[in-house]
Amino acid sequence: MILFATHLGQSQLLYAEMGQSISNFEYQNSAGGTLDNLQSATNSFLGFGYTFQLPNDKLNIDVGLSYTNYGAKGSDEVLDNFFEWDVSYAGLQTGVTYYFARSKEFKFFGTLNASLEYLLRGTQTLNNQVFNLSGEDEFDNFLVVPRAGVGIQYPISNKAALYVQYQYGKSYSLVNSNPNDDEKLSITTHNIGIGITIQLPGCNCSFKNF
Repeated sequence: MILFATHLGQSQLLYAEMGQSISNFEYQNSAGGTLDNLQSATNSFLGFGYTFQLPNDKLNIDVGLSYTNYGAKGSDEVLDNFFEWDVSYAGLQTGVTYYFARSKEFKFFGTLNASLEYLLRGTQTLNNQVFNLSGEDEFDNFLVVPRAGVGIQYPISNKAALYVQYQYGKSYSLVNSNPNDDEKLSITTHNIGIGITIQLPGCNCSFKNF
């Protein structure tokens, strides 16, 4: 355990990522009815944190912070309504990255992670009225979003590498269901991002090795 902890201390990297988040809201009322005509919205996301490289150099543990904007819009032709959501969440994210293949200097990896997110700001627009979502029961809870994805990494030096990745995620319901009310509201998201990984001083690792 001491040797393992020492290795982690010597294998720390810093990562930063930004990109586009294509999100949508999935709503189901207690009677099983859904909102049709909902369309996804494209927003931005940011992430940064630490990567701890395990001894085999193929499996990493990632811990970091995230800032993600989600949204959706739609209409109800029967009631002639227009509605739109626009929300921003800050989150604590942790997960693993596994490098499963290599072609020349390109490394291919898969990711599994989950984030615990809290609403920073949010609005809902209904026709010409704008409502603040802060304090609303559905959005005032913590949001848990598991994600899975794939990516490609390319070293730009022995100390740094660029990567591109895609991740799909779907949150657990924002609504706390109870036996008398089976209402559900969740967020699906497709993240496409570009990032950089940089070795911290004292890191006993190299992006040229696999």
